[in-house]
Amino acid sequence: MFVGSDAVPANSVIAAGTAFAVMDARKLLFSEARQEIFELNDMAAYIWCRLEEGDPLAVAAGRLVDLGVPAEAAEGYVRSILSDWRRLGLIVAEEHVTASMVSEPDNRQQLLRLVGLSIEIRYANDTLARLAAPVFAHLQAGGAREVGGSPVTLSLSIEAEGDLFRLRAGGREIGAYALNEILPGLKAQLTEDVLAYADYSVAIHAASLAHDRRMLLLCGEPGAGKTTLTVALAHRGFDYAGDDIALLTPTGKVMGVPFAASVKSGAWPLVLGIRPDLQDLRFHRRSDNQAVRYLPPAAPPVTEPLPLGWVVLLRRQPHGPAVLTPMDRIEAIRALLAEATAPGQRLSASAFGKLAAAMAGADCFTLTYADLDEAVDELRRTCL
Repeated sequence: MFVGSDAVPANSVIAAGTAFAVMDARKLLFSEARQEIFELNDMAAYIWCRLEEGDPLAVAAGRLVDLGVPAEAAEGYVRSILSDWRRLGLIVAEEHVTASMVSEPDNRQQLLRLVGLSIEIRYANDTLARLAAPVFAHLQAGGAREVGGSPVTLSLSIEAEGDLFRLRAGGREIGAYALNEILPGLKAQLTEDVLAYADYSVAIHAASLAHDRRMLLLCGEPGAGKTTLTVALAHRGFDYAGDDIALLTPTGKVMGVPFAASVKSGAWPLVLGIRPDLQDLRFHRRSDNQAVRYLPPAAPPVTEPLPLGWVVLLRRQPHGPAVLTPMDRIEAIRALLAEATAPGQRLSASAFGKLAAAMAGADCFTLTYADLDEAVDELRRTCL
């Protein structure tokens, strides 16, 4: 097992101002501090990518063994290349990173306001807080007084144990995660808390945006492009409300759950053209093995419940123009309910009545598209 050395501590992390790129099938590292480009062979590039994903060094060496490299050679190679990178300033010891951070105790505590819930998150250390807290900063209450004196409803904590991080909710352990897995685990638990404790009639699996005080819902199968289209629309005149779940409230209005957009690796090139800051965000590994980056909204999200204005079922295709086709409201309701959740996992007659009433005031469409810009233009012509 890789345990590090005085020359290469096991908690080494990538130095700020260092960028990895592939050009003409060659793997390159650029150091802003040194103003130099370094070329990597395939094995060194593999180790660098493991570091970027947050894998502990023992995991990096172990994965080389999985690829057929003898264990002793794998550990020796990892140790050697990391020693070179540290000498060149491409990686630094984790304590050098945390030393540059404000280390007041409050930095390890974050208080969120989310769909009527007050949620306190306590982080094990400053490094973890620096990793996770910015993803939820747009939901931050700013302290207990700003919540209006209401008590913290839910409490989550993340505790460090070796290379793992243990997530606890109300003192109950939820699971143990590697560094590059803890953020998806935390978001999944927050989602469970929303579904368990928020005041709603129906939870709809859909992205949500607002315009002119009405809500637009984008629904569709995984891979239909909900998140990418949501980010693009938020850049072109809509207000962001969430990319995954929307809640039908007891008043018959719709409220998004405004987590940072979860951008999968396949969508990174498209989203980078809209939000170049995506490149600066660390990527994480979800439980379904998807690599994702969490992109906070560029402007404060819409958090108030609004009347439902539009429901759009996305159907992505490889070729062809973007076409927005009117959809029967009953079919739209069926599409929403196919992936909806109700409190207690059972849709009540009252909740269905509220959904039907909300849908009565909505225009429903199917959007078939291949090109993102064309899809955005179609929706803007209809909704703006």
